[in-house]
Amino acid sequence: MKNLLRVFSLCSIVLLAFSSCKSNKDAISSSPQPKNSLETSEQTEPQMLATIERTACYGRCPMYKATFMDNGEVKYVGRGFVDKIGTYKTLISAEEIQLIKKNIIEYDYFGLDSLYPTPITDFPSSITEVNLNGKRKKVINRRSPPSNLKAFEKFLDSLLEAKELEKVSDETDYEPRAK
Repeated sequence: MKNLLRVFSLCSIVLLAFSSCKSNKDAISSSPQPKNSLETSEQTEPQMLATIERTACYGRCPMYKATFMDNGEVKYVGRGFVDKIGTYKTLISAEEIQLIKKNIIEYDYFGLDSLYPTPITDFPSSITEVNLNGKRKKVINRRSPPSNLKAFEKFLDSLLEAKELEKVSDETDYEPRAK
């Protein structure tokens, strides 16, 4: 036990000696540290934070895609069996952006499987994708997802429910081609 204490003390002294060097201080102070894991580094262009897409089935399944950007912009494209057909936009608050980031972590999105399949061909899919702190993941839910994925999908949908969507165009392609 005494030896362990001596080693720890020696390491602490060495660490303090190195950290007091001017060049090391400058290196430490010049590299910005994020305040918490939910913050992202500054970027020149907005980045996709999360998306949810609902796909077709042989019935009247809602078909749409909503893309939530890290600057609060939201793009909604309705294709069929929804109230709003076409391309729309809206904004979410900084608090809602932080809530998306928090839920990605709390729902353990990165721990999910990439596919929850079904052999039944006419089931619709729910496709979600997230991009947080440089990590991207896409999950395709065809049937019987775990409760945390179901809750995350419901959460993303709920962000749009109370928002006024402004129509941008009649375009229904999720990724329109440049003209």
